[in-house]
Amino acid sequence: MTEASATEPRSRRLEGDRLSKLARHKHIISQLTAAPTLRASELAAVLGVSGETIRRDLMELQQQRLINRTYGGASRPFALEPTLTDRKAIMIAEREAIAAAIADLVLPNEVLMLAAGATTFHVARRLASRAQDITVITHDFAIAAALAVNASIRVLCCPGRYHPTEGYVFGSQTIASINGYEANRAIVGATGIGARGVNDADDEAGAIYGAMVKRAAEAIIVADHTKFEQRALTVFAQWTDIDRLVTDRQPEGALATALREAGTEIIVAQHQERPSYGTP
Repeated sequence: MTEASATEPRSRRLEGDRLSKLARHKHIISQLTAAPTLRASELAAVLGVSGETIRRDLMELQQQRLINRTYGGASRPFALEPTLTDRKAIMIAEREAIAAAIADLVLPNEVLMLAAGATTFHVARRLASRAQDITVITHDFAIAAALAVNASIRVLCCPGRYHPTEGYVFGSQTIASINGYEANRAIVGATGIGARGVNDADDEAGAIYGAMVKRAAEAIIVADHTKFEQRALTVFAQWTDIDRLVTDRQPEGALATALREAGTEIIVAQHQERPSYGTP
């Protein structure tokens, strides 16, 4: 073997490594969308690079908070909730479409449990503009205020410890209050939804959402497509506990399979013109 032929493959591999770094990172992220964990040795074999290269890739992706490094590989990162103000400023059209679909389901004289959140806030505003003679149990002050513009809606506020940045109450008093009611429907948002169930980034909020799901004859999750396959700290409901998912896109893959097997109905809301909220 000549000196040129001996050194050329190594030079080509090094150049390929530099050029394919972005492609490797994209591959790792896409694989974690399909599977919750990956092994570094398998990634190295599939991508044709050394274990050291993969370890550097995983370290960089973790520093960008795109993955969690594990012993021997990587896992999906846990979702973190942006602030309520930030959440209310995004996915507005999708959330309004979801809210309109919920309002179509609600009948006069029903009792609802409405959990805190950006999407459920849109639901509250839509209900205020359309619903008649309903009772709403909530632990969220902004939701209560949005509903109060409609004099035919009776609003029951749960007690508890106030969360200063999220604007809702939580804790043992809140859950005890929820457990003292029965409702036709519980309408609850989520940080993320996946094949394993419905989750939230805050364990205190998750405890409230789970209590609402248990106290209602029908449990409804409202979540736009950006919540698909997101993991967070606490799983507060399994899909067998949930009657309907109202979202803006049809789920696919493992999530779609889990919903089908659990018998959870999927309602895909169509985007509409922005409504004019107000007293009916």
